[in-house]
Amino acid sequence: MPDPADKRDLDPFEARLEAAKARHVPEPRQVVVSALAKGTRHAFEIAATTIVGAGIGWMLDRWLDTGPWLFLLFLLLGIGAGFWNLIKAVNIEAAAIRKDTADNRHEDQV
Repeated sequence: MPDPADKRDLDPFEARLEAAKARHVPEPRQVVVSALAKGTRHAFEIAATTIVGAGIGWMLDRWLDTGPWLFLLFLLLGIGAGFWNLIKAVNIEAAAIRKDTADNRHEDQV
């Protein structure tokens, strides 16, 4: 039969463990602000790549006198580049979430 004194030895450890977990849990406001900042950054990236692509196409059209074709091509390339960056960022975030979930499962099993 387990000794009740052994349980008392674990109480300070459990208190320290709970305190450590509490320190690593972000506040809801921090999570919201971080998500808003990331979303704003990605929106500006999409807009910037679209504008830069359109600008390059417009300048090439004026220089080569090719009509709207290079403008349209580079506009689409700019839009594509912006969304490609967004997809890469989402995949990185999803990988981090999967890693955290796997780590939490491992901690629960230990």
